[in-house]
Amino acid sequence: MNGKQRIVSALNLQPVDRTPVWFMRQAGRHLPEYRKIAAEHSFWERCMDVDLCTDITLQPLNRYKGIDAAIIFSDILTPLPSLGYDVEYGGGIRISDFDLSHVDDWTDFSARKHAPWAADGLKAVGEEIGDTKARLGFVGSPWTICMYLLSGGTGDKDFHNARAKIYSNPEEAENLLLKMGEIVGGLLADQVNHGGADAVQVFDTWAGLLSPETYRKFAMPATRKTIEVFREKVGSEVPLIHYAKGSGHLHSAIRELDVNAISLDWRDDLAQNRAQFGDKLAFQGNLDPSLLHGSTDMARVATQDVLRAAGDKPGHIFNLGHGFAPSARIDCVETVLREITGE
Repeated sequence: MNGKQRIVSALNLQPVDRTPVWFMRQAGRHLPEYRKIAAEHSFWERCMDVDLCTDITLQPLNRYKGIDAAIIFSDILTPLPSLGYDVEYGGGIRISDFDLSHVDDWTDFSARKHAPWAADGLKAVGEEIGDTKARLGFVGSPWTICMYLLSGGTGDKDFHNARAKIYSNPEEAENLLLKMGEIVGGLLADQVNHGGADAVQVFDTWAGLLSPETYRKFAMPATRKTIEVFREKVGSEVPLIHYAKGSGHLHSAIRELDVNAISLDWRDDLAQNRAQFGDKLAFQGNLDPSLLHGSTDMARVATQDVLRAAGDKPGHIFNLGHGFAPSARIDCVETVLREITGE
């Protein structure tokens, strides 16, 4: 089997010849070849220039032959500039002023017109790799994007002020979140319909801040809207992966969403999830990213532990419990891949 076949088969709970593998944030900061490009081009240039985006997306595949998927180099905040907000990176994220009253004046968002870069990059990546590897698209969830928007960027610890604005203005907050859900649903669909993505992932990085009750009230309806828009534009055949950091207490709700796979973080019990729900859902994960910062022996043993927890039943994709940090060691990544691929 090739990489695309492994990824798509695993997401559809079908047998594979070995565990498929890719890594969140695999295209980026831990690679010296990426840092060279980053020193010469701004972040938005790296996202918007198709040639740069394609080169960066392919860097981990060129270095690590065992990786089965190319996830597009992009960012969860890509809808915001077209909605009228400046987004700056470096020493944190800075976003120009936003007020809940702005939402009704937002432009009628079109992914093809206003934020085509991820889809354009995916199409170009496909021209380079053909069907040998899976192509993955992604968006941020409405909740997570809105946390940054309401905070003017990186925000205070745990987004206390942003969450207070949501809780204090529930009707306006619902309008904001559902509108963002429509926008990112269209953005995700464009990555399939134009870009040719074989599967997609929704990143809800900050859902774990919520109690089950507040998740169901505020974040979940907007994520459901994202998925509904995506399915309306794409259909039911393209697999969708959901990732939310620190969200074990929310999984009973997340399992109600129309998703094919749940990506677990390193605190989740992979074996238990596979045993209880592996007949209905694929699972992705869940190596602790910190284990790529130490010895190769530690990385090897930890990889064996994840594979053992996943078991032999179809429907597991090896990944991290969160993305690579900049100081992840290349020799540890190579060790992990050798353990999975046997090469």
